Amino acid sequence: MLTRESEELIFALAERMSEGEVRQGVGGRSYYGSTMLTLEAARLAPHWRGTLDLHELQAAAAGSVRVRLRAMRLAYADAAHRAPSESFGTATSETRVTVVGDRLHIDVDLEVPLDLALQGGHAAPEL
Repeated sequence: MLTRESEELIFALAERMSEGEVRQGVGGRSYYGSTMLTLEAARLAPHWRGTLDLHELQAAAAGSVRVRLRAMRLAYADAAHRAPSESFGTATSETRVTVVGDRLHIDVDLEVPLDLALQGGHAAPEL
């Protein structure tokens, strides 16, 4: 289990990369994107209480609803930033937490249907 302090450290020290675009699909236009948070063990270790085990951290982060929800919200904010004039529907996301070498990765893939203004969709939030 992660403490709130540990969660804050993860998000404060991680590097964030995002990509995405609006595409036409069978059901209409959607935003498809991905946000990756990367955290190097060497960057986290000086702030961590006790011995840092990335695989234990991976399991704890993957099992944390708060970590997964926060990562998804960051991905949604990135989508809103990339498509600010779009009307967003309900997002579908997939979150993976993995260890690659000496890094923890939190990846969020996001799909958000667009053009829902006539169907009660919501405008993208301003950042």
